[in-house]
Amino acid sequence: MPVAIIDIPYGLPWGSKEQLHKDVAESMHHAYQMPDNRVYLREWTPEQTSFDGVVGGAFRPICNFIVPPILTAESRKMLVSRVSSAIARACDLRAEVVTLPSGEQVSTRWVLQFFFEVPLEQAALDGIMAFENPMVPKDKH
Repeated sequence: MPVAIIDIPYGLPWGSKEQLHKDVAESMHHAYQMPDNRVYLREWTPEQTSFDGVVGGAFRPICNFIVPPILTAESRKMLVSRVSSAIARACDLRAEVVTLPSGEQVSTRWVLQFFFEVPLEQAALDGIMAFENPMVPKDKH
């Protein structure tokens, strides 16, 4: 049931995409402990993207998780760390040091991740509501 939709730059080699699918699916399965983990990649050409108004700048991936609300904050942090690393490897992202207005410097690879948590009462597989599905864990872990 967990789904990841990842926006990546157009033209990554097949092997990079294949490894990204595998790494993200394994990370989600580890976090959610349920079958049917789905990973979708969407590719974007440079003229289809902009960052801070600059068209075709260095690509900044996004991962949207559509998932049940069953993870603890610690489990969620582990998942985003693993997925961020997998995306950075696949897209060959280098860390960039950014100076904040406060003067503090932080390192980032610009992998943005969002959780869209769908209550089990609002999800179904075929004709079975998720809260009735024996494959879906009910407890937070």
